[in-house]
Amino acid sequence: MEALRFNGSGSEYFKIWIVNILLTIITLGLYYPWAKVRTRRYFYGNTTLSNRNFEYHATGKQLFVGFLIAMIFFIIYSFLGQVNPPLALSFLMIFLVALPWLIWRSLMFNMKVTSFSNVHFSFKGTLGRSYMIFLGYPLLFFIFISLIGMIVSIMIPSLGRSSFMPIVAILLGMGIFTGYLFLIAFLKKNSTEYLMNGSRYGQGKFLTKVETKQFVILLLKSIGLSIVPVAIVSFFAQFMIHSSLLSNAEFTFILIYFIMIFMMMFVMAFYVTREREYVYKNTIFDDKISFSSTLKARSLAWVMLSNFFLIVVTLGFAFPWAKVRVAKLMLANTLVETDNGFDEYLSQKEAEQSALGEQIGDAFDVDVGVAL
Repeated sequence: MEALRFNGSGSEYFKIWIVNILLTIITLGLYYPWAKVRTRRYFYGNTTLSNRNFEYHATGKQLFVGFLIAMIFFIIYSFLGQVNPPLALSFLMIFLVALPWLIWRSLMFNMKVTSFSNVHFSFKGTLGRSYMIFLGYPLLFFIFISLIGMIVSIMIPSLGRSSFMPIVAILLGMGIFTGYLFLIAFLKKNSTEYLMNGSRYGQGKFLTKVETKQFVILLLKSIGLSIVPVAIVSFFAQFMIHSSLLSNAEFTFILIYFIMIFMMMFVMAFYVTREREYVYKNTIFDDKISFSSTLKARSLAWVMLSNFFLIVVTLGFAFPWAKVRVAKLMLANTLVETDNGFDEYLSQKEAEQSALGEQIGDAFDVDVGVAL
């Protein structure tokens, strides 16, 4: 297997980043779509596998359509929130109903304008599936929780001050927590399969099979791991409060706050690396090309923590170097099966692409920032 590589540098990206910042400020935000295109083209163009690189083909004009729609919606919603809150809520509900459609359109657009070795990606997931995952399942869960709440509200008067009340409260809390945990895992499974199984590279298909149970286990491990830093910080806080080591309460609070951030970053790194490893291990392309992630929690946590420190110390000016460091780490630990005639396989895909004569463009492109 061969790892992807990122050939860019923080100093190169800084030039792009600082120009993007200045032009976005000067144009009162209107340059943002073009800034986004410049950034993506730089990162895609510097990502390689077997000496072949990715490309991003969208234009600022295409992204501007989605950006303009988002800005108009935000302005209308903010205005209605001041003059007519109920109408603002109705407007927000309309947006939530349209959200699965926006996600679906965004996936189609972002895939279509991305290519590797001159062969374009595409997305064939259905709109109906998008509505089920991003609206249907959460709505059913909300109805389920509401029904539990109604049942409990009916039962409480009959229980009165019964000794069963604490037991009912505990069982209710455990039920809601379990249901919420299951929903997150269930949505993660379905959204992952929707994204991956709907993705195409040329005419080749990706196939991912994951289980809700594994995501539940991963979430429970992450929650269990997060209890450790909370306990440590709580003990540390009590020790500082009852000792004379630190008499400044504000300084003590700030110190504890940063310790908590650092520890929770490690928990986040644990979840990201384990989830990534599981999904990649269960993904295959065209029944012949497999994937693997070797990213370790300690490596990701170190980059996250050091990046946080650098950005704070430099007042944000180290952001380009921080982003490049993350890209290098992620790609260096993303492995693709390149044996057994990989170059010949890509050449075949290029020939198919040329034969199809696929054109890049769409009448209505909405980019909502879905990570690919």
